[in-house]
Amino acid sequence: MPRRVVLGNARLAPFDALVAVAIVGHDIAGVLSMSQVDSITHDLQGRSVLPGIDDSHLHMYEYGRALTALPLGQVDDLVGLRAALASAKPESSGWYRGHGWLPSVRGTGVDGQLTAGDIDDVTEFGPALLGDFSGHAALVNSSALARAGITAATPDPVGGVIVRDDGGQPTGLLFEAAVGLVTSAMPSLSGAERLSALRAAQTDLLSRGIVSVTEPGLGPGGTTLMDGTGTLEAVRTYQGMDEAGDLLLRTHIMLLFGGLGGSTAQQVAAGLDEWGTPFRAGRAGRLSVDQVKVFADGIPRSRTSWLTEPYDDCSHGHMTVAGNTDDERVAELTAIVTAAATRGWQVGTHATGDATISAVIDAVATLGADQSLRHYVIHGDLVRPQDLRRLADLGMGLNTQPGIRWAVGSAATPFLGRERNLRKQPLQSALDNGVALALSSDAPVIEPDWRRTMAAAMDRSLRDEPTYTDEQRLTAAQALRAMTQAGAWQCHEESWRGCIAAGMAADLVILDRTVDWADPQAVLDAQVDTVLIDGDVVHGELGRLA
Repeated sequence: MPRRVVLGNARLAPFDALVAVAIVGHDIAGVLSMSQVDSITHDLQGRSVLPGIDDSHLHMYEYGRALTALPLGQVDDLVGLRAALASAKPESSGWYRGHGWLPSVRGTGVDGQLTAGDIDDVTEFGPALLGDFSGHAALVNSSALARAGITAATPDPVGGVIVRDDGGQPTGLLFEAAVGLVTSAMPSLSGAERLSALRAAQTDLLSRGIVSVTEPGLGPGGTTLMDGTGTLEAVRTYQGMDEAGDLLLRTHIMLLFGGLGGSTAQQVAAGLDEWGTPFRAGRAGRLSVDQVKVFADGIPRSRTSWLTEPYDDCSHGHMTVAGNTDDERVAELTAIVTAAATRGWQVGTHATGDATISAVIDAVATLGADQSLRHYVIHGDLVRPQDLRRLADLGMGLNTQPGIRWAVGSAATPFLGRERNLRKQPLQSALDNGVALALSSDAPVIEPDWRRTMAAAMDRSLRDEPTYTDEQRLTAAQALRAMTQAGAWQCHEESWRGCIAAGMAADLVILDRTVDWADPQAVLDAQVDTVLIDGDVVHGELGRLA
């Protein structure tokens, strides 16, 4: 006989009525009023219950690597950065590896940029690679520059920038694909180190109520992203973990070819042909490899988002795929999307600038009437109103990160202007236009905290402007759907997971209190008590709730 569990006196988020959730085997058998049940197995005493969180854009492998790196996200200034490095030691590889420094940390370079000279004396025992919070920039010391062979004669790679001083010498600050010049010189990881990263990430994410992730970008192009170790070896580590029965999270991997810059349709086509066909694990499995990640542009801070209106320096940026002109890059992007889609792969494209977003939509439109693969735009910060309607008409999704908008705050205002910076991520307009809107964290860019994502979507405040709000804020119900059902839709799994209803997978998060869902601060204060996937407790202890 399959097990039967009845969770009584539950408050299904974001509603107030007390109900009982009946679970039979791995599925939800029904949601009943308390008057309809004769007995319960666990009394939740009014605690809020929500569907398992789907963080639909989360670098789980790199998040695990970040958990083992020197954390720099709480460093406030150069003094703090130097102090953190002075007390650190190189890893077993002989390299210093840090993650998460913020744009607010100012160095001694031009316009306050950090330089190798700012850290050389406190990283004297080895090369140093310090990734910023976004994953799109890194600070390295002089030893790392030498190890990678980066000199004044080294050209900028396609889609990357080696920041240089007035004499043309590299300063130690690298943007986008240029980071790959250093990561390619780092020692390879062992299989045990990769597995340790995944296990650490999974334990952490389950404790937060996350039951499903889309892993955005592992493969040959992973050498340019974050710490550069997210290659096909990381995919194989996932596969081994799944085969051993140790992968609990529902995981969809996006393959990455070309990386942060210079991607070509030939790379994508050859890589997919060598890999084989896409695979969806479905209801009974855990690991799917069924999507392709494309970096079409960068981020506003490095002026690598392609914009229709100029930056502060009168430039417009451009896409980072291969090509020498905008027309050539648009043609290459279209060919990349076509190469993946005609081989049956769903395409998620990193596009932050409004001109890039339009180009992505144009590329998908060339595929014709069958849009069943559900291609989607990732980030989409500066999407234009007219393109929201086009996204909906093509059945495309938008996956964006309110927590990043909150964390960056007004830091992009000098590049974009205040009005343009504030209008990033038009959430309510996306829903009003019928766009399938998914919210995610992009961890380790920021902490994978669904509460912060939800609160930021609900109040639209900024870290440095806590009282700011606007008409693009979402209701609690809208935000919650965007972190549960929308992620399931993106993965073609909305028919069997993503909400609490009869026949759906029993993926549930039980909080430690009754939450006032109208109050973003109350959302932030709530703590995860117990997490179930397929009715199995994967975090916490359901028995103590009896």
